[in-house]
Amino acid sequence: MRDKASVWLGLVFFTYGIFAVTPAGRPDEARKRDIKKGWARLAGQHRGKVVYARPPKMIILDLKSGVSREIPGVTVAGDKGIKKRGKSPRPYFSPDGNRFIYRYAGHVYVCDAKGTQQKIDNPLMDGGDETTWSWYRENGKDWAVGPSINGNMIMVDMADPRKTRLVYGGGNVHLHGELTGTGEYVVFADKGSVFVAPVGTLSKDGARKISIGQGCRPCAAPDNRVAWLPEPHKRYWICDAATGECRGELPGPPPEEIYRLNWSNRPDFAVHMAGSDRPGNDRIHVRRLSTGESLFIGNGWDPDLWVQPD
Repeated sequence: MRDKASVWLGLVFFTYGIFAVTPAGRPDEARKRDIKKGWARLAGQHRGKVVYARPPKMIILDLKSGVSREIPGVTVAGDKGIKKRGKSPRPYFSPDGNRFIYRYAGHVYVCDAKGTQQKIDNPLMDGGDETTWSWYRENGKDWAVGPSINGNMIMVDMADPRKTRLVYGGGNVHLHGELTGTGEYVVFADKGSVFVAPVGTLSKDGARKISIGQGCRPCAAPDNRVAWLPEPHKRYWICDAATGECRGELPGPPPEEIYRLNWSNRPDFAVHMAGSDRPGNDRIHVRRLSTGESLFIGNGWDPDLWVQPD
């Protein structure tokens, strides 16, 4: 009986060893190797990392090593489905990749990989579900950029949140808006359409509609490009912010949809979710825009990417 029990236990542990996998669906070491090789193919020797949510936790993945870890002490919300996904935190890296900004339970926070947090609190800030807050650095000064409660876009001084600057004053910003890396233009969503406007525009008449048909989920590049997502969610259109002219597209990795695109601090790299309502809609891909290459890195929500500068 003892020999039979030993054999049975051995089979159990052997089976567990085969099928114990990460949320990405691969054995942990194999997944790390895939990420390391894939990232080296996309970016050579450059370091890179992705911050994303796996509610109730926030995760940072080192692309060069393939190692991911939970950020201690950070709790986030969000999940699959229309009613829950809007609560997801939408993290966004600082230009140097040392910290990130995110939203949770109606408030906006700055955090680092050790879990050290600072609340950015100003009564004008809209921290509601689906809102996007991004990071802008100007002459060494850090600003949180996002929607105000009165439908404008504002910059909030991270060192002293009492101080704000008006970025766009049209009163028609709904949920999603970002500032291009040059600091010259804003891109935002307004009830199913996407608009761009020069920074400092005070009326919605000064904004240019760039979407055709249904448009959502706009994002801004570190240069003067912007992107927006049409229906169906098969590709992002990439446009010049100054003219509104669309000059390219980023399709989703076949056969997947593409959703929640975030440009990195380098114009040729981005990251996005799959976006489908089918199972697996939390699959994350890192992309190189110039080649269209993609790298599947795992499962989660609202990824942002930082890449080591040259």
